[in-house]
Amino acid sequence: MPARGDHDQRRRDVARIAADLVATGGLAAATHRRIAEASGASTTVVSHYFTDKHDLVTTTYTEVGDRVIARLQTAADSTDPLPSTLEALLPLDQDRIRDWRLLFTFLGVAATDPELTAQQRYRATAARTRIEHAITTEQRAGRLRTDIDADATARLLLAVVLGIGMQALFDPAEWPQDRIRDTVHSALAGLRPSNLAGEKRRRANAPASSRASNPRPSDRN
Repeated sequence: MPARGDHDQRRRDVARIAADLVATGGLAAATHRRIAEASGASTTVVSHYFTDKHDLVTTTYTEVGDRVIARLQTAADSTDPLPSTLEALLPLDQDRIRDWRLLFTFLGVAATDPELTAQQRYRATAARTRIEHAITTEQRAGRLRTDIDADATARLLLAVVLGIGMQALFDPAEWPQDRIRDTVHSALAGLRPSNLAGEKRRRANAPASSRASNPRPSDRN
């Protein structure tokens, strides 16, 4: 009998394959047969790891959430943690675009499934908490005003991120990476101390050649 660790790892591997299928074809694409074909296994093997479709959906949803948490952990260690944290939540590359597609696919199910509803609430709260922590870190470093309420601002910024992400997902031509990043930095501009905000405006209005020689901190990450 395989070790428990091997079983759990194989279950996660199959969940990743299922997530890729859902991202391109919706929940209907995540059949045991298609997962078995994509993983090079038999449907019996897939059934061994997932008792039913609900188990598969829940595990796949968890897999997506874990990837988001990993990105947020990396962002927290950045030298510019607040914009990095917000960008970690946005569809700025193919991996994050895939996960946004999965998120929207699963939200319809989560709205009527108590277990997934609880998981989505937990993950949204965790993301907001990380944004709040990044705010307080930036305040201590003197890069954000100290008179702003970290909790209220974190709620606002999470709503901004969700709004940008939704628009970028459904209208990518109107929301290229530069516009996403510029919108995030614009949302943060009013939170900066006046002297720092003025410097950022000066840099934004500088000629392109000048900006290229002096990249933003987040561009260096």
